[in-house]
Amino acid sequence: MSERKQGGCLCGNVRYEVSVPQPEYNMCHCGMCRKWSAGPYMSVHCAGDDVTWINDTGLRWFRSSKWAERGFCSTCGSSLFYRLANQPEMMLIVSVDSLDDASGIELKRHIYVDEQPDRYAFADATPRVTKAELMKEFGIEPGND
Repeated sequence: MSERKQGGCLCGNVRYEVSVPQPEYNMCHCGMCRKWSAGPYMSVHCAGDDVTWINDTGLRWFRSSKWAERGFCSTCGSSLFYRLANQPEMMLIVSVDSLDDASGIELKRHIYVDEQPDRYAFADATPRVTKAELMKEFGIEPGND
């Protein structure tokens, strides 16, 4: 059962409400996410057509790859969202720590583990998925990422 949760950026110029269908998050170790969020990107998957914008004054989107874009606050710089550029209604990946209350949301898996740098490691027993495995899951052919 989905739970409605509110969240936003550091300064309040982006506020939203989403349904969180599963109380779980992924931790992405890909190079782009690490550059964007200054570390592993922890996110929950939500339906892209089920977001209510309470305030989107500062919301901007950056096309970060052939098929994806990232949402951030243009005022404070908070990294907030990730979505498929050509199908934004399909899913909205939300930074778990942008939620006002992330209690009860647990780590589901680590993704892009083959891009994780040696300088950090997590000792949990959570499943780990490589880039190739994740791309296959999304139906994206190698080289089209």
